[in-house]
Amino acid sequence: MFKSQKIKSVIAICAMSFIVLASSATSPALATISRNFPEASATAIASIATLSNLTAVPFTILSGVIAGRKIRFRTLTMIGLAIVFVGGIMPFFATSIGQILAGRAILGAGTGLISPIASTLVLSLFTGDDVPKQLGRNGMATNVGAVLFQLLGGYLCKFNWRMPFMAYLAIIPVFLIVLLLLPEPEKPVLKERIRLLDALTWHVALWGIFNAAHMVFFYPFVTEMSGIVLNNGFGDATVTAIILSVCTGTGVLGGYLFYRIHRVCFKRTFSVGFGLCAAGYLLVIFANNVVGLLISAAVFGIGYGLLSPTFTYYLGVPLKPELRAASLSMYHIFTSMGSFGSAFVLSTARSLAHSTWDRFSFALGLAFYLIAAILVLIFGKNQTETAA
Repeated sequence: MFKSQKIKSVIAICAMSFIVLASSATSPALATISRNFPEASATAIASIATLSNLTAVPFTILSGVIAGRKIRFRTLTMIGLAIVFVGGIMPFFATSIGQILAGRAILGAGTGLISPIASTLVLSLFTGDDVPKQLGRNGMATNVGAVLFQLLGGYLCKFNWRMPFMAYLAIIPVFLIVLLLLPEPEKPVLKERIRLLDALTWHVALWGIFNAAHMVFFYPFVTEMSGIVLNNGFGDATVTAIILSVCTGTGVLGGYLFYRIHRVCFKRTFSVGFGLCAAGYLLVIFANNVVGLLISAAVFGIGYGLLSPTFTYYLGVPLKPELRAASLSMYHIFTSMGSFGSAFVLSTARSLAHSTWDRFSFALGLAFYLIAAILVLIFGKNQTETAA
């Protein structure tokens, strides 16, 4: 790849990664929206943050089937961005919780089309050492985008609950960057017709289930932090936005550190990431002021930012070129189901435990991350990158 072409690829793929967590714009405003719609259940309010992960599923499947085969990657990405924009803005005009959720469902359709494409392009356009480097850049861009969307959402919420949805105007420059800079990789040579089920190997399923479990215990930080801040008198939606932005901001550092840590730890990079997530949740449990929550967000964010490219690397590198788009689509389905199912899994666990503790979900997450870190530390082989 020529240097100029490589730079264009880096910029365009990072721009795509920038909007992966665009749904986070509403996270700081969940408690405020809840107060404006007192008839809405806690699950319905949490679904404002998570519904897009469910509606992304069929469109992720569709993306895996058509991306690079029936529709060019760039064309499909622009269609997805347009849908994200429409779904993101729609709730600004809503008069009921149902209309808000309809907009979030449409937003999920757009992110579903886009989600497997960025990773597929990295594996198709880059080789060797450039692959983990670009995956690290993707992680950094994703977290930078989340920071900006969360800060915008929290700040705009000061005016009224509708304003955070105007943050999706930021999709417009991303659309232009993709239109002007995104290259199209060569089509892989297909010896026979590829079925979508061919992409659902044990390799993909196991990594998908592992990441889905991670998503279940990640989402309390997104969906429950505003409640902790407001109910404990720590501040308003702006304070929540700052806490979430610190988390995603340090996630940029996690993405930056991925290549450097992975060179030394290989698969045990997971243990480092899970260990940091566990430490972050432990700090949340004992935090009794905003400073404590900010420190916990910083620690947790580094762990989360480190885990995202680690999952993608160990899933994606062994995949056959002709199956990459479809396999990454199947993987993202697991991710979406874990994200969407988080509120239901944790509310069921809370009911079974008869707990009213506002940090119950974080205690469960602490247990999961500790166990995951220990298991990978014990069983993760210190493989070379070529063996990975």
